[in-house]
Amino acid sequence: MYVAGQGVTGVASMAKLKAGRLARQVPDACLQFWGGMGYMWENRVGRAYRDARLSSIGGGADEIMLGIISKYMGIAPRKE
Repeated sequence: MYVAGQGVTGVASMAKLKAGRLARQVPDACLQFWGGMGYMWENRVGRAYRDARLSSIGGGADEIMLGIISKYMGIAPRKE
């Protein structure tokens, strides 16, 4: 889409939101399986759990992505 000259901001925001949420859900489910052992520093599950949280903060909070998506869909609240 970008190469074709189309706007990709809305689609990119949707992809980032979905990927960020999925990146948090998978380690969370694995942590449920591992239990307390998943919190250990040596465990990859604990590392993935900690690192995935950064995805929703570092590149823009989920709420910001939702705001961008709602603007592109035309359903954002308007100030009158």
